[in-house]
Amino acid sequence: MISLAEDVRDIAGWPAIEWGMNEEQVREALTGRVSPITPIAKFANAYAPIKGSVTIEEYPFEMFPQFSHATGELCQVLFRAADAEADRLERMSEILTACYGSPVERGTKRTWRGPTAVVELDTVKLSANDEQLWVRWYPAEEMEGA
Repeated sequence: MISLAEDVRDIAGWPAIEWGMNEEQVREALTGRVSPITPIAKFANAYAPIKGSVTIEEYPFEMFPQFSHATGELCQVLFRAADAEADRLERMSEILTACYGSPVERGTKRTWRGPTAVVELDTVKLSANDEQLWVRWYPAEEMEGA
């Protein structure tokens, strides 16, 4: 079980990964914590060939390290909860606020900006009856100019 920490990597329990690592380096750093995805999950500008599970306090999340289509380097990590229940949303907001300070809020999205990374907490509606809680972690330079 993972509790309050200094960085999202600490919250997730795997501080060994860094931006720019390739797929092999991330697999090695997370040995025993991830498994392959078949077929590979595809996102807008990235892909996730592996996934893992983490528990943040009592809340389970699937975790997807994502790699850039252009460079093959780690460019984002997505934590996805099976639902967007209010207690989980509020507790994750409290945990991230303790790490990064007050967020910028736009609608349902809350964004924290750290020295090297940005963390976004949001609910994603997949259908009329299916909503998930997503936590996205990506390098701060991705936000520059946005």
